[in-house]
This record gives sequence, structure tokens and C-alpha cells, in this order.
Amino acid sequence: MTWSLPSGQAIAKQLGAPVLSSADLSELRSYSLGLERSTPLWYYVLKEAEVEEDGLRMGPVGGRIVAEVLIGLLQNDPTSYVAVAPDWRPTLPSAAGTGEFRMVDLLTVAGVDPASRGQ
Repeated sequence: MTWSLPSGQAIAKQLGAPVLSSADLSELRSYSLGLERSTPLWYYVLKEAEVEEDGLRMGPVGGRIVAEVLIGLLQNDPTSYVAVAPDWRPTLPSAAGTGEFRMVDLLTVAGVDPASRGQ
């Protein structure tokens, strides 16, 4: 039995994410293996971050993979808040005064939001 991993392009299509063009992956043409059309997932995720996010963040495919792994870990950990207290919600007040706690509120409390860092 032979196993093969799906290409980055196949995963992007399955997720409904924008698919990198062959031009985005033109450096792979020199290998004459069609890698610019069917790119190994690990390379695709790195290139996607470079093309879509200037290498500063993960792109849609890489970000989704990481997020789903973390969510899966939380869901399968019998001691996580997801399992122990699934209805738990943060209680700190939101900076926007909306009554909803957002990611920026967590960053503000931690002192790492853009305003705290002078950005």
C-alpha cells in the first residue's frame, strides 16, 4: 500500500482558501517535477506565509492546520477548560466597553497589545 500526502493546493481547495498560483511557486519549476502545481504541504505552508503575510504570520492553510491541532488537543484533554467547564467565559471587562471579551483585551491585560507597545 502506498500513501501520499495531499498537496498544499489540494488542502487549500478543500478548505476554501485562496490557492497559490504556479507563479508564486516558480522557483520549483527548475526541478521539472510539477512541484509548482502540486507542492508538498510543508513547503506550501511556508511559501503561503511568505506570499500572503510577508512571512510575518501564517497564511490561511498553515493557520488553519495549527488552530485545528490546538482545538483538537483541548477537546481531547480531559482536564482542559473545554472539557471541564465548556461554558466558561472570560470575566475581565473589555476595553471597548461592549461586555464582550476579545483577543485584544487579553493582549491588553498581558501588556503586549499594540498600544502598550507604542505601535
